[in-house]
Amino acid sequence: MMLMVGRQSPLANLNKVTLAAVAEQPLILPKTGYTRQVLDKAFRAYRSRMHIAMELPSIGMIKRFVAANVGISFITESFARDEVKSGEVKLIAIEGLDIWRTLGLVYRRDRSLPRAAQSFIALIREHRKAPANHEAEHETVEARR
Repeated sequence: MMLMVGRQSPLANLNKVTLAAVAEQPLILPKTGYTRQVLDKAFRAYRSRMHIAMELPSIGMIKRFVAANVGISFITESFARDEVKSGEVKLIAIEGLDIWRTLGLVYRRDRSLPRAAQSFIALIREHRKAPANHEAEHETVEARR
C-alpha cells in the first residue's frame, strides 16, 4: 500500500512520509471495504487531526480526484501504474504502515488444468518457498504493496 498524491500536493517532493503528516492532509478514502478498515485502525491515534475530504465508492474515482489535487489517498502500486507512468500522480512510501493481504489459490485438483494454469500454480508454490514468506496453510500467499 502506497500513498498516492497529485503532482501539486505539498507531499509530492517526498520519498517517504509518516502517518502523522498524512493525517494532516485532505484524505480521499474508500467508503467501505478491507482497505478502509485497515486505514481506520492505522489512523486511530490521529483521528482528531484527520481531515477526510471525500469518501468514494471506487478506486477509479479516487484516482481521478487525487490526480485533480483534491486530496491524497492510498492505493496498491499496481492499481496506479498507468497514472504514475503518465505523470498524473506520484506514489510515496509510508513509514510505519505495512499493509498486506493474504490471498488464496483455489482450484479443483480432480480436474485437468490448462498448461498456463499449471505454470501459475507452480510459480505460486515456488514463491511460497522463498525465505521472506511466512509459513502458511493450504495454497496461501501474501501479497505486499
